[in-house]
Amino acid sequence: MNLVGQTLKGRRERLGMTLNELESRTQIKRQTLVMIENNDFESLKKAEYAEGFIRKYAKAVNIDYVQLINAHREEIPNNDEAIHQTIAAFANEDKPTYRSKNKEPLQVAVVISVVIIITALLWVFSVLVF
Repeated sequence: MNLVGQTLKGRRERLGMTLNELESRTQIKRQTLVMIENNDFESLKKAEYAEGFIRKYAKAVNIDYVQLINAHREEIPNNDEAIHQTIAAFANEDKPTYRSKNKEPLQVAVVISVVIIITALLWVFSVLVF
């Protein structure tokens, strides 16, 4: 089975359409069209827009975009297992190892309080003695 980009490129070439013509029809930059034809969706500035680009490209070359988008989704690696593991970890209230409470502000407050108390005691002592 051809990849989505190969299917679109093949259809464009069969229609005798150049990339310049396709660029003016779809308002998609030529560089982006080349990435789509090479099935290089990860190199797009916003990979989330891939389905919209596929839809525009498919409409311009008269192909059913729904089938192409479904094929594109099947080409994308599936990370469902990792997502479910993360959700399960938080659901079980397993605290992530990267989250630890920073105690530095508390330490600074304690040091400042001790310095103020010592200064106040020294002041009181110096006033009473002299």
